[in-house]
Amino acid sequence: MSEIITDSDANYAFDIVKKICSEVGPGVPGSPQEQERANIIKNELELHLGTDNVAAEEFTFAPGAFLSSYPMCGIFMLVAALLNLSMGQLMGISPWLTSIAALAFSIILPLPFILEFVLAIELFDPIFRKKKSINVIGKLCKPGTKIVKRLLIISGHHDSAPENTWLRFLGYGFFILLATFFIGYIIILVMSIIQLLGMITDNASLVRTGTLRWIMMAYPILPAVIFAIFFTRKRKNGGNVPGAADNLSASALSVAMCRFLVKNTSYIPADIEIRFISFGGEEAGFRGSRRYVKCHADELKRLDVRLLNIETVASPEVVLLTSDINGTVKNSPEMVKSVVAAAERAGVTFKVKPATLGTANDSGPFSQAGLKAMTLLAFKIPQQMVAFYHQKWDRPEILTIEPLLNVLKLTLEWIKNDEKYEKIIR
Repeated sequence: MSEIITDSDANYAFDIVKKICSEVGPGVPGSPQEQERANIIKNELELHLGTDNVAAEEFTFAPGAFLSSYPMCGIFMLVAALLNLSMGQLMGISPWLTSIAALAFSIILPLPFILEFVLAIELFDPIFRKKKSINVIGKLCKPGTKIVKRLLIISGHHDSAPENTWLRFLGYGFFILLATFFIGYIIILVMSIIQLLGMITDNASLVRTGTLRWIMMAYPILPAVIFAIFFTRKRKNGGNVPGAADNLSASALSVAMCRFLVKNTSYIPADIEIRFISFGGEEAGFRGSRRYVKCHADELKRLDVRLLNIETVASPEVVLLTSDINGTVKNSPEMVKSVVAAAERAGVTFKVKPATLGTANDSGPFSQAGLKAMTLLAFKIPQQMVAFYHQKWDRPEILTIEPLLNVLKLTLEWIKNDEKYEKIIR
């Protein structure tokens, strides 16, 4: 058990979070505030590593594209519903045309959500305004290291999320609206199919059955449309969400781990380089980590990289994710096994789970590229999700020392036993 990690190390991370929240505030992807948050992380790393061992890598992305999938789905649903409802009511327009168009919009309705949000394909990015963000990278090796044989990365992200409208105002009612959105999609698709089948078979009764009534527009169609179109609130300046837990907590812990290892170099395995990375643009579909993997692909493969990504440290119990990108990408079983062993040695309470819909992190692009990576998530769902997730309540006051301390202990155990674990798996 890593008793050498103390409350002072966790408090140092806590102080970084408080400093960023008080001096900068929220910082949605691509905003000047996001870059200011990154600069504070960079300055803290430079205090421990020196300026020569810290870099800021700028990248270009479209911050509005990722979450645009929800409003697009809402608009497609509304158009499909109105076409279905108006079949045969519009002078000069063939009922065949409106019926076929209603079904077409119903079919393409989920594609923005599936492709852009679930699978994280940068489908709409080319049509959105481009902005700049940065990844901050600190490098540390054991003194005297001449040849680096393997690379370990500890990461978090410094950007904060746009505010989730419905969690902010409805709490647990968010889940009812979310279910309504999916119910609305199923209904508009089924009704459009029935309506067109009635047209094809010349069955007036079937056409009427497949035509929406105003009661269906009242529920679930209109609530589903409103939910999707207004999924997030307007983003002024850096937004409304301070992002203390999600995810300044992780970036601050990465710096705290760096500080500890600089003071205690005996815990650094031989021939290993450790990188402490704070990614930008995670809340825009982990664009920062994706750009990093693309830029450093050859190096990451050559050095057999292992990335331990940290996300939302607010609960004493740590969840170790076996998959990422909404469960569509499997994380390295070797990584999971090594982090489980580290959690056991550290005496940290943990669970091993796959990612579910809505769970996508900066380890995703690494795992997607066939690299060894995984995320640990110290966050209780649904309780803490309703309490502060992507809301203005995500302030330093919600953080406590125990979760921060647990993650530091686990991370140290994972780092210092890397060489030993490498021999075991071989």
